[in-house]
Amino acid sequence: MRCKAWVCLVAGVICAALPLAADATGKRGAAPKAVATGKIVFEKTFHDFGKALEGDKVSQTFLFKNEGKGPARIVKTKSSCGCTTAEIAFREYAPGESGRMDVTVDTKGKHGIMVKTIEVFLENADEDKIELTLTAELVPPPHPVVENRLLVTTDSRCKTCHLDSGVGQKGAYLYHRVCAQCHGSKGAGASARALNDPAWLASVGDAYLRDVTVHGLLDMYMPAYVDGVSPSLTEEQVKSLVDYIRSWGKQ
Repeated sequence: MRCKAWVCLVAGVICAALPLAADATGKRGAAPKAVATGKIVFEKTFHDFGKALEGDKVSQTFLFKNEGKGPARIVKTKSSCGCTTAEIAFREYAPGESGRMDVTVDTKGKHGIMVKTIEVFLENADEDKIELTLTAELVPPPHPVVENRLLVTTDSRCKTCHLDSGVGQKGAYLYHRVCAQCHGSKGAGASARALNDPAWLASVGDAYLRDVTVHGLLDMYMPAYVDGVSPSLTEEQVKSLVDYIRSWGKQ
């Protein structure tokens, strides 16, 4: 009995002493030291280019700084479409270290109000992701003098802007792609008559607006957008244009 009691006593002493055993660094009971996180702060996350010419490439530099107590890593970026590219060093930024991101947007094939975004993905930072936004109002480049507007939907030099760009579009988007060059933004008028005149809109019916869009108006140099052109507007697209133009008379 004395031996058993002695063994139990020794075992208890050993077990009690185990938590005090030294770790690999020689420190008793030391917990792993937490790594401080960084904080990537951009000087701004939104940029408005204002008005820009359709087809141009526009660029903006976003400056940032790590304002955290620990290092932060920028690991990747993701743009809302292939026309928007970002150049930045994917690496770790020490506390207090600054950096830059150069963003370029190719506006070729785009019209009207443009909004693009860039997502910046982070590690060991107070945020996992930061989103940057860029916007611009795209305006057509100076238009050459056109001797005969009836040819804009058939002449290969004009079709890209005046017909092809409207494929798949409806309403306001369709109008500003194929009609605004002549009738102005929101129907305000340009080389052709203003369409947002309430008195004029009250004098014409939907059938008239539809027929002019489909067949054209030769004596007024209004080209057809269905008869004799390819790709022609669909019936649904024509109706969407009529509805959009008609909405100006209700304002």
